[in-house]
Amino acid sequence: VFVSCGSNEDTGSKAGSEAESSSAGTSSAKSEVSTAGSDSEPITIQFWNSWTGPDGDTLVDIVNNFNQSNPWNITIEMDINSAFAEKLATALPAGESSELLLMATGDRFKYQQYLYPMDSIWEDTQLNEEDFLGGYIEACKIDDKLYSVPFQNSSMYMYWNKDLFEKAGLDPESPPQSLKEWSEVAAKITDPSSNTYGSGLFKSYGNQLMCLMQLSGGMAVTEESDGKYKVNFAGNEGYKEFLTWAKELVNNEDQPLEDDIDSMFKANQIGVMVNGAWLAPGADDSDVNFGMSKIFGTEPMGDVAGFFIADSASDEAKIACKRFIEWWYMGDGEMELPQTGGGRWALEIGFPSSYSPLIETDEYKSNERLQALTVEDPDAVIQISVPTSFYAYSEVTTVIGEMVQSVLYDTPIDEALDNAQKDVEALVTQYHGADALAK
Repeated sequence: VFVSCGSNEDTGSKAGSEAESSSAGTSSAKSEVSTAGSDSEPITIQFWNSWTGPDGDTLVDIVNNFNQSNPWNITIEMDINSAFAEKLATALPAGESSELLLMATGDRFKYQQYLYPMDSIWEDTQLNEEDFLGGYIEACKIDDKLYSVPFQNSSMYMYWNKDLFEKAGLDPESPPQSLKEWSEVAAKITDPSSNTYGSGLFKSYGNQLMCLMQLSGGMAVTEESDGKYKVNFAGNEGYKEFLTWAKELVNNEDQPLEDDIDSMFKANQIGVMVNGAWLAPGADDSDVNFGMSKIFGTEPMGDVAGFFIADSASDEAKIACKRFIEWWYMGDGEMELPQTGGGRWALEIGFPSSYSPLIETDEYKSNERLQALTVEDPDAVIQISVPTSFYAYSEVTTVIGEMVQSVLYDTPIDEALDNAQKDVEALVTQYHGADALAK
């Protein structure tokens, strides 16, 4: 049910939605969505994002389905662009961005003044905040105000090629559980004659690298009890251990210095790697016999991506964006939950869902891959590299990638850590002020 922004006129009732959603534990679970406004004037919404990988094809298909089937005369025009971040940085402040945005919730602080606080979505739609896992919702808020609705948990997981394990005499059901075991496995799998490498680190992908670094040396930035931020690169023995390990993989020729590790994994040329759930559909399509699990058995690390609405959008456009988000999780009232956008994103792409009614369906519960990746604590705040309150998440990720790449190309480790320390301290003062930096 939607209430026009700025109006006190109720266009319908939300009564009964809790009872209707209680059937979500069966494979035929459906959601009751509002058809109020189905006689609305046609409206076109721009939707920008950076989902350029194989998962982008599924996103295009889901959006096309919405355009063909939604009862509200809404058309979504989507622009998937690898230069999304650069485009957004100039368009949002100028009030020229798309109305609907899909981005990491870690960037909500940076763009807060240009984003629409959407707490009203719980009154304006049949969606309920209580139906979303608490950790995801918290990653979408600033001071208890909701700036986003969760889209996916962009966490990192371990992938391993079971055929390459078996060929090397390794147990295909037992991935490495430490950096040391990773090195041992990699050495056995590497085969120069077939251009096969045991290890598949991305040389400059900060999120993937930081997951392993964080296990060794903690977060790159931490928030002190006084609210100041401490940067943790210089002298970090855990980071030194990780960087030494990564450099040794390259020196031992068990790790390629390639950019497209995903393609090598799908070509059966990588033994072990870390990446997001978006790699799985392409590996399935390539008939790779692979396993997928939490990294070293620890809870997933990453960030949450969410649906955002630009504050510059018109009242009518904001309503249309809310309707799309509602449709994403609840469908059109005829869809079973696994057939909704959120259902397909979990079951076809492999991203653990934040939406409890979907999680309780038979299809979701019987999906072994999703069950292996789902967080054990639904209220845990998913974070990597920096606290959820820190503004410059994306910039820190870039610094980490550049630091690791410099080490792989022979910059001394202490020097690389000192450089990263200075770069991130500069980000603290740039985004939070000189007084925000812990001594």
